[in-house]
Amino acid sequence: SDGDAVPMVRVPPEYPMRAAQRGLEGWVSLEFTISVTGAVKDAQVLDSTSSIFHRSALSAIRKWKYNPKVVDGKAVEQPGERVTLDFVLEDG
Repeated sequence: SDGDAVPMVRVPPEYPMRAAQRGLEGWVSLEFTISVTGAVKDAQVLDSTSSIFHRSALSAIRKWKYNPKVVDGKAVEQPGERVTLDFVLEDG
């Protein structure tokens, strides 16, 4: 049946060691395309609190998997998807 892409696998980003050591928290806003196979491609950072989180956020988002969007019974690319990943230190 037709429908939008549905997230199947969401890998949380690894906390950058330098950020954790400094007690830094923040977020990264990303934009990407969901391919016909459900993979994330063309991921890019739109905005963030600090570039220290960019590599970790991009690495995580590239591991995400979706059931792709289906139109007229066929999987189609879905560009312009956006998500914000939060980096929050656990109380230890």
